[in-house]
Amino acid sequence: MTEHPKQNNKQPGKKKDAFNLHSKGAQKLMLTAERLFGERGIDAVSLRQIVSAAGQANSSAVQHHFGTKEGLIQAVYDMRLPALDISRKSRLDAARDSNGNVSVPQLLVALYMPVVEDFDEVAQKSCSLFSSRLMQFDINNHPHMSTKVPQPAYDEIIQRLASHFNYLPGEVLMVRLRLASELFFGALGEWHHLSRMTPSPYPAPEPFWSEALQAIEALLRLPYTGATWQALPPASSRQGGSSAKAGKGKKLA
Repeated sequence: MTEHPKQNNKQPGKKKDAFNLHSKGAQKLMLTAERLFGERGIDAVSLRQIVSAAGQANSSAVQHHFGTKEGLIQAVYDMRLPALDISRKSRLDAARDSNGNVSVPQLLVALYMPVVEDFDEVAQKSCSLFSSRLMQFDINNHPHMSTKVPQPAYDEIIQRLASHFNYLPGEVLMVRLRLASELFFGALGEWHHLSRMTPSPYPAPEPFWSEALQAIEALLRLPYTGATWQALPPASSRQGGSSAKAGKGKKLA
């Protein structure tokens, strides 16, 4: 079995969080499940495969610690949230102006950059692939809807973004934010690819992530046209219509 580099799972806070409340065996199952779910797809990985890859002898280890596969998925989703929220709060606090306002670019930095700046490469890859798989879930079945982990900084970021983009219907903003998250996870994978290129068009991470966050901001700022947009007819029919109109007034020779 291939050994994977040990992930850096140190949390900035001193209190036990959603990850460190679990036993060492349960933590190994969570990290292994995150990696396998991300690499292969959630439906393509069995509990037996996770137990085996985690090096556990008890074939019922997942049921013992998490009850069901859904319970394991929830635990994997929850395990990084406390560290992310601590990091997001520190970025929010540093970004507030004298009136307590935070700009859209700074909100996006607080929302996304903790994954880039606080996680090692192995954790980035595992977290981003797993999160991308979760994007395929129906929104009502997404573990975000069931989490009991407090995320005050995350909630503040979303509320502030909603205030900045109050001209967008709420459902549209949520769609845009889901698209933005997919763009971010894709950018994370692209950065890992670029960092191994020689020469690379982005020899340093700062310009790459600056452009990625600008692309996300542009996506959020797009005017909403869903209620008024009308599809153009196919090009062939447009061309045919023009020809018909052009020939309508001609007399036969």
